[in-house]
Amino acid sequence: MFADICDSTRLYETAGDTIALVAIRQCLALMKARSADAQGRVVKTIGDEIMVLFPAAENAMQAALGMQEDVAGLPPVAGSPLAIHIGFHHGPILSDESGDVFGDTVNLAARLVKLASRGQIITSKNAVEQLSASLRQMTRHLYPIQVRGKNQMIELYEAIWQQNSDMTVVAPLDLALRRSVLLSLRYRGAHFEMDSASAPLTIGRDTTMSIVVTDRQVSRFQATVEPRGGRFVLIDRSSNGTHVRIDGEDALILRRDELTLRGHGWITFGQPNEYAQEGIEFFVG
Repeated sequence: MFADICDSTRLYETAGDTIALVAIRQCLALMKARSADAQGRVVKTIGDEIMVLFPAAENAMQAALGMQEDVAGLPPVAGSPLAIHIGFHHGPILSDESGDVFGDTVNLAARLVKLASRGQIITSKNAVEQLSASLRQMTRHLYPIQVRGKNQMIELYEAIWQQNSDMTVVAPLDLALRRSVLLSLRYRGAHFEMDSASAPLTIGRDTTMSIVVTDRQVSRFQATVEPRGGRFVLIDRSSNGTHVRIDGEDALILRRDELTLRGHGWITFGQPNEYAQEGIEFFVG
């Protein structure tokens, strides 16, 4: 499991170093305590993120649910509520003499925490299949993703720790709807196409992204484009925001928000399209 505190950089800017450090340490302490309660071993702390090894997926799920509840109960800091995002996977691992762990299972768990939004727990079908019936009922299927180096798609699930009456229902898509809309994206001569059955596409500076943008203004994991009920939704996951310009509309910037792409336009980073040296062109049709 990887559990990461959201927007810590912005917290330091708005609250100041001393207050932010106290809040982050409090979050980490709660996360570690929940890990210990579920028989987890904290492998290491990476900045404001912890990596934890559990004896079973059941333990990881219990810890993840507890972490979210505890952090959600903390008071706001500088007017902003604290939040974390979590990803965990079940499978074999490799370890060394220092106690660090490696392998595909670790790599996929690290990928899942990057896909998780603020306050979200993302896991895999492999992990869900290991859960007890009561905990399995607290998950919902999201969509499959393609992971580099693997032939089979990885089925993603969300662990539900808040019962919300307005939660989005993920419904199966009609075959005709799957084929009716196409999204085309172009970046530096590379061409990407998505339909309503496609796996989400990731954008960022990290080499594991679907579209790798090398500009230093781009976050390692900048944004995601995912099909959703016949639409294509751009979701900003960055520190600095993602600029979008749709033909005939005012330009806007997404900051941890999302937008349905439509028509023709440009996605840029760090600055609006008219000032950007490069960007991602998109067309929905």
